[in-house]
Amino acid sequence: MTDETNVPSSGREPGDPVEAARAARAWFAGLLGAYVAEHGSLSLRALERETRAVGMHQPKSTLSDVLGGRSTPSWATIEAVVVAAHRYSGSPGKPELTPWQRRYQRLDDLLAEGRIGQRSASDALARNQGRTWPRQFGALPEPAAAFLERPRLHLPDGPGRFLLTGNGGVGKTQAAAAYARSRLAQRDLDLLIWVNASTRDTVVSGFVEAAAELVGARPHLRAEEAATQLPSWLAKARRRWCVVLDDLSSPGDLHGLWPPTTEHGSTLITTRRRIDALDRRCTVVEVIPFSPQESLAYLRGVIDPSAGTDAELNALADDLGHLPLALAQVAAYMGNTGRSCREYRDRFVRRDAKLADLVPEEGEGLIEYRRPLSVAWSLSVEASDALRPQGAARPVMHVLSLLDGTGVPGELFSTPAVLALVAGGTAAAAGPGAGPKAAAEDTVHDAVHNLRRYSLLHIDRSSTPADGSGPGALTGGASVRIHVMTQRATRDLLSAPEREDAVAAAAQALLEGWGIADPPARLDRELRSNAFALLRQAGPDLLQTRQSAAVWRGAAGDPAGAAAELRSLYELRIRVMGAAHRDTVSNRNHLANFLAASGDHEGAFALHEEAWQEALERRHPGHRDVLRARSAAMRHRGELGDIAGALEALNDLLAVQLEDDPDSPDTLATRAGIAEWTAPRGNPRRAAALLEGVLTDRLRVLGPEHPHTLATRLDVARWLTDAGEYGRATAELYALLPEQIEALGADHPSVAATRAALSRASAQNAAAPTPTDD
Repeated sequence: MTDETNVPSSGREPGDPVEAARAARAWFAGLLGAYVAEHGSLSLRALERETRAVGMHQPKSTLSDVLGGRSTPSWATIEAVVVAAHRYSGSPGKPELTPWQRRYQRLDDLLAEGRIGQRSASDALARNQGRTWPRQFGALPEPAAAFLERPRLHLPDGPGRFLLTGNGGVGKTQAAAAYARSRLAQRDLDLLIWVNASTRDTVVSGFVEAAAELVGARPHLRAEEAATQLPSWLAKARRRWCVVLDDLSSPGDLHGLWPPTTEHGSTLITTRRRIDALDRRCTVVEVIPFSPQESLAYLRGVIDPSAGTDAELNALADDLGHLPLALAQVAAYMGNTGRSCREYRDRFVRRDAKLADLVPEEGEGLIEYRRPLSVAWSLSVEASDALRPQGAARPVMHVLSLLDGTGVPGELFSTPAVLALVAGGTAAAAGPGAGPKAAAEDTVHDAVHNLRRYSLLHIDRSSTPADGSGPGALTGGASVRIHVMTQRATRDLLSAPEREDAVAAAAQALLEGWGIADPPARLDRELRSNAFALLRQAGPDLLQTRQSAAVWRGAAGDPAGAAAELRSLYELRIRVMGAAHRDTVSNRNHLANFLAASGDHEGAFALHEEAWQEALERRHPGHRDVLRARSAAMRHRGELGDIAGALEALNDLLAVQLEDDPDSPDTLATRAGIAEWTAPRGNPRRAAALLEGVLTDRLRVLGPEHPHTLATRLDVARWLTDAGEYGRATAELYALLPEQIEALGADHPSVAATRAALSRASAQNAAAPTPTDD
């Protein structure tokens, strides 16, 4: 486009108004003509056709006069030309109209200056005294609905450079805009320049626009060179100025364009990045979420009074972590959908609810922040993940999204579980002389700090490290904080495999954290709070899934492996839930059973005796729960030789169960246990008879295909074999085997047990002497 600095001088004395108007129109026509040429060199006929196509028809005569500089255009004509040319060129999206609004305002100013000669001498004096100031370049964002003044974010009036940092949605841009408006309202600024600093190109564009009017015409300069004129002009300016660089992505985008430090100027930068190069140049101001009082005041200002009580609004603000943008979007969503505070919270806490479905749809939300929170955070995670070591930041975020955002102990980041998940095969990247563990720790450390650089997390230190580590080290009392909404947005984007990997790594890391030698006193407390957070986010089924997997591992023929896993899980459940929790008790029972199956009856007895004593503390000795716990313990005592004690305990329990419900599965199981302990006392035939009675009732109550029924048939045949009734046993096992295969599958451990029992019974039957007549 034609260089925009070629503007008629605004420093001349009033002259011929006709000539001034002609020059102003010619200048503007040149800008507009250059834009049309850059977008396809449309003829007047083609341009008229395109304006009609976009619903903004302009006659060819009007277009001819405007592009020829013969008439002053209306804004409707300018907008139609820009939109039509943009469409004709096939450019994506919509054209940026803000620069054209600024140029149109400049045209109006120039035309007004040309008319000064026709006004009174007092009007000319007012102009010469600078009453056209203050000046503003770039559009400030609209104030947020029910904007809340935040005294804690007060910035000095300058001069200086100020860096506003914080997580996405915390209100950095709104704070900067409020600061600028306040200074303008107090007539404390002569010049405000607001620049979108998300890319180098947008910074250059904003600086060129301001320099075009403030510096003057330099038609030979490229855009980059023209942009550098602004800092030079600001360095010499005697007026009070403020430059706001909003949403700076990289300090490198300001190379050669840093506004100067002068006694008249202030520079305000908003960014999510935390980079030492920025911190050293600026006074850092951390923008934090609302306080509970501010959250309540804000929500009361934007939602219907009937939507919720103060207590309900406080709870909602807690759910959203008091993040200003989250509160604003949720308030808009509640207003659009007519949901009350309670209804919204009920949906928000559901694990299957996605954050993107709980905020307004595009076009229905906030003017000042159109991009969804989840998208903003996702982009920050992608940027962090792209930094060296590439691919390491994302899995760290996955783990952090499941833990306690108020404080994840730094020790977890050096556990084998987290190192394995994050570092993977990057150990070799550390170079010669570095062990794999040291290389992995370096990878995780750098990943955490990359996330910190984009304000996705904060690293806190409870005390000065005694190990000589630096302030950024993740050991020696450090902990990581992450906002609850950042966690929620991260969890929403997890795929099923990513979630499974993160849950497994987080759970294992907690266990490994509890295994650290000589842990500081705070660590157990922090690990416990993180375990509770993991249970809330992964669901109660996290530990239950591990327990079920262990149980099936034991059923598949590895009782020792099942016991080892259940032991680890039992210790975790005691720490997190307590010994009395029903899931802990269930875990203990399974552990005892598989300890017994692997031959450790002493260990099994100790666990069941523990349960027995706990039951005695709550119940009287004859209570069913006490008797059940006692019988479970005594079964293992029977394996250790106390058969009489085992039978006595089982018979005492059976007496109570028969009164309660003779057909209950527990009652039938106790009867089966009595039969099992009858045989070791030398009466396998009696044991078989008792089990046949149990089998009859299990067939009636449970049905023929139930695993307990099939298991009882196998046990009857085994005792018949021991009793010497080989023919009956063989016949029963031949009948049982196909039914088991059909019900359980050919690879089931019970099928293998039946095959083994059949082989034994058949061999015994074949070897038995054939009866003969005397």
